[in-house]
Amino acid sequence: MYYFYCYDRDFGPFFFKFWSYFPYPAKLCLNGHEYLKRQLERRGIAFEALDNGLLSCADLKAARCFAASLTAPCIDRFFRKWLARSPHSYSAKDRAAGYRYDLSVLQAEFSLTQI
Repeated sequence: MYYFYCYDRDFGPFFFKFWSYFPYPAKLCLNGHEYLKRQLERRGIAFEALDNGLLSCADLKAARCFAASLTAPCIDRFFRKWLARSPHSYSAKDRAAGYRYDLSVLQAEFSLTQI
């Protein structure tokens, strides 16, 4: 088993965890709050960050739109992008034969806590 820690300009810090035994499971851990913070930063929208959220934001409408843009297809694109760059158990020959990673959400945490 090994970990692949990295930083993405759109998603912030994340990691992959790969197991070295068949069927070669993998785990992707990312944080939606970090995704939102990176989107706001990239567009120059002022905000005050908490450890795991926002205390304030200069453009709440934009923040809501960015938060809503974190969809399953968005996460899958992110997963495929970094999977192509990371060492994992499926060789090019395996992938050509149809073996690949499929993405499923095993844990998701949602918060409507307002300060």
